[in-house]
Amino acid sequence: MKKSIILALLIVVVVTGWLLSGVWRSSDPYSVNQGTGSGASASAEQVEAALPRVRVRRVESERVPQEIILLGTTEAKRKVRLRAQTVGVVKKVLVARGQFVRQGEVLVKLAADDRPARLRQAKALLDQRQTEFEAATSLSKKNLRSQIALSEASALLNAAKAGLERIRVDMDRTEIRAPFDGFVDQRFVELGDYMKVGEPIVTILDLSTIVVAGDVSEHNVSKIKPGLSGRAVLVDKRELEGQITYVARSSSASTRTFRVELEVPNPNYAVAEGITAKISLSVGETVAHRLSPALLTLSDEGVMGIKVINAENVVEFLSVTLVADTPEGTWLGGLPEQLELISVGHEFVKQGQKVTAVRE
Repeated sequence: MKKSIILALLIVVVVTGWLLSGVWRSSDPYSVNQGTGSGASASAEQVEAALPRVRVRRVESERVPQEIILLGTTEAKRKVRLRAQTVGVVKKVLVARGQFVRQGEVLVKLAADDRPARLRQAKALLDQRQTEFEAATSLSKKNLRSQIALSEASALLNAAKAGLERIRVDMDRTEIRAPFDGFVDQRFVELGDYMKVGEPIVTILDLSTIVVAGDVSEHNVSKIKPGLSGRAVLVDKRELEGQITYVARSSSASTRTFRVELEVPNPNYAVAEGITAKISLSVGETVAHRLSPALLTLSDEGVMGIKVINAENVVEFLSVTLVADTPEGTWLGGLPEQLELISVGHEFVKQGQKVTAVRE
């Protein structure tokens, strides 16, 4: 019995102490304020934890050479399609496709037919007219021949000379010769073909100098002038250096672009016609940022740009312009001198969204 009373008294004492302890704590103003502050801090941490986290780094602009990049193709400096200037049957074909020929070398011969006979006839007629003219001149000096007769003799002599020259030219045209050193790119005739005036015979390429031709936009054409140095990189990584020799003064009606030609030496004829090339033209210096192409994104309107944060950690979209593309990175213009670039996570945040920034 005594044990039960003692146990009951102990329970009453413990409960009473616990109740008194709660009243004391609730009446302590310091304890109340401390509890309120902890709640606010926890709430702020929860809000911050709910914001998207992005990694940012500060990027500063640099002065870099400004380049205009064009896509083009290689072309022969000169390309000529030789055509028949007289009629005749192909008697000899002296060249094959791809063969290198020298200036003046005979490529194709046409049959002479009756041309040698007409040449002899023209020479005989010329001798006759020359004799008649000399006789008329001698008689005219002795007043035995009128001036009109002398003029007629002179006219006949000149006509004979013209006839002889005409047949000589026609005979020369039976031999088709190379107009310059080059390669036979195409051959359109075979032995025995009958050629008419104007029909194609061969095409000759002059590859001593290569022209790399490209098209520049109307926004950049004013920056390019003849004499400007440039570099062309072929698809097989060969690099060529030369100068701009031609800038078109009228644009293409379909693309509104202007043709530009970069002329480069071609020793040993190593570069062929028709190879794709990238043309780089240095047009001065500009201020730009070097960034990875992976950081570029598109706005809802389809504008290319990057995403940054402002002083309030709010995402902003900045449009960019391409200044140069190098192996070290892409140079972009149109940006502030300093910016807080979102380097990781830019794909998952939108313009105007508040984020939690983690610096690299």
